[in-house]
Amino acid sequence: MAFSLHRKEEIEVYMKDAKFLIITLLAVAAMSLSACAKKDSEFAARYQRNKMGAKVVDGPKTQAAGEQAAAQGLEADVVNVTRHWTPEGQPGPRVVVSTILVNNQEVPVTTAHTGTEQVNGRVDIAGYVVAFHAMCGNATCNPYYATMEVYQNNRMLIQEGVRVFFDKQTPADEDRYQWFKPEESLPLVGAGGVSDPSGMVGYFNTTQAVIGSGRIK
Repeated sequence: MAFSLHRKEEIEVYMKDAKFLIITLLAVAAMSLSACAKKDSEFAARYQRNKMGAKVVDGPKTQAAGEQAAAQGLEADVVNVTRHWTPEGQPGPRVVVSTILVNNQEVPVTTAHTGTEQVNGRVDIAGYVVAFHAMCGNATCNPYYATMEVYQNNRMLIQEGVRVFFDKQTPADEDRYQWFKPEESLPLVGAGGVSDPSGMVGYFNTTQAVIGSGRIK
């Protein structure tokens, strides 16, 4: 079959347009992959550790909770935890001081302990109410566990938890943190006790750490 010169020119133009479209689609795909890689990189930098340097347990859930809270104008974190501990039977303090950040304000929260009992309290910070729960893991408070729920107008915006080892004796003695959306929040201790992963203490001690689709090293 023979084509006219005019028809041949039309086909050549069509093929050039098709090539341009393919190149454009490839460029868009490459940009999308680059954006995803950038987002993953930002995630690793922002959520792999909190402001006190603790490693995240479940990265995707922490990121989702953090972004949801940020969309409502809230940034909250535990930025430091220190132990002031006198051996049992000796006079002196047996307290832990946690510095919590709510937007631009840092506030110390002090919990006093006599054993491994749970300690509860609340503090008002710049229009937010922070409910704080803490307990020691043993007689020397090593590790120390704490959760805080941040409320505004009686509505929880985020739950955050930390596990802190003041004396790190083995590789397993690492500080951990986790953020949850309100509907995913956990009690400090589950109904089955400290080993129950339905509570924050058991969750920290039994859940493998994940970040994105890979393991934290």
